Formats: sequence, structure tokens, C-alpha cells
Amino acid sequence: MNKINIEERDAFVKYVNECQLKVPEEVARLFLEYTIAIWDYKLVGLIYKFYDDDCVIHREGGLEIQGLDATFGGTLSFMASCPDLKFVFLDIFAQGNEKDGYSFGQAIYYDGTNTGYSSYGPPTGKKLTEDVPCIGLCECLVKKVNGRWKIVEEWLLRSGKAMNEVFTQDQIEPDQIACDGLTENESIKER
Repeated sequence: MNKINIEERDAFVKYVNECQLKVPEEVARLFLEYTIAIWDYKLVGLIYKFYDDDCVIHREGGLEIQGLDATFGGTLSFMASCPDLKFVFLDIFAQGNEKDGYSFGQAIYYDGTNTGYSSYGPPTGKKLTEDVPCIGLCECLVKKVNGRWKIVEEWLLRSGKAMNEVFTQDQIEPDQIACDGLTENESIKER
């Protein structure tokens, strides 16, 4: 885990507190810094500041995560599966205006090691890296809710091939299974 740089943290807090979100560039910068704060510095509680209570996250395969607590839980679960996970930003951009809200998109790749349990099963010790690239694409809709800018809807896609490769145990071919002393003509049922 990164050691928190006090100057960087203070600059982030100052920007978050003073940011008016009047132009798309402010939105892009805010959510770049917010993403780094949550994932690199493990400040997961910021989800409660930036996501609406009734947010919906659309995931690959038609999966939908609904609500703030489910969003928080999903983030914690992914972090627990790769405690050293870092986001490497490829790009982030925003469009919109104060009246209608903003959309921002980001492209990242993940860098981390599966050392914790995940929805795929037990840890594998395998790494998401540039060698096994897992690209994440995310688009968020940001609206004013009760006077505060919040993410109300998100579309998130992660590279399925890379996730399967890193988070699943190696498949064992039938001819590689230890027979534990069985003869060619003996089956497990016969024992």
C-alpha cells in the first residue's frame, strides 16, 4: 500500500472542498483524484461522499449493483482480493454543464496481485500487470443531488479474459490428477 504523502492528501482535500464543478475539466480532475484516493490510498469511505444513495452500477454480463451500500461492499470485496491493487490511468475526460450534469469516462488498467478471496474463489497469487492486461472502462453520470454533486449512474467493464486468467485456479487436466494408488482397472467407487 502507498504511504500517504501528506502534501498530496492536503492538496486533494483542498481541491475537493473548493471544486465548484463549473467546467468539465474540473469534473475530470476531481474524479481522477477521487479514484486515486480510494484505490491507491484505500480511503473507501469517500464512496459515501461521491455516490448517490440510489446509484446504479451496470456491469458486464448484465449485472447491476444498486445502492450505496452495495457499491461500497463491491469495492471492498475487489480490494480484499487484490490488496496491492493500483489503477494506472490511460485517460479520463468529461463533458456536460452545471445545469444538466456531467458525464465522465475513464480508461485504466489494473496492477495488483490476487492474494485474497474473490467471487472467483480462493486466492491464486497471480498478477494483473501489463503482461496480463486488465483494462477497465468506466463512464459515470454526475448530477446534483440535494445540492451536492454525486455519481448517480455508472457503467463499468473489466477485461473478462484477464479477470478469469488471474482470479481462477489453474485447470488440471484429467491425466494430471494423482491416482493415489489406483490401478488402471480400478475406479474410485470400487475402493
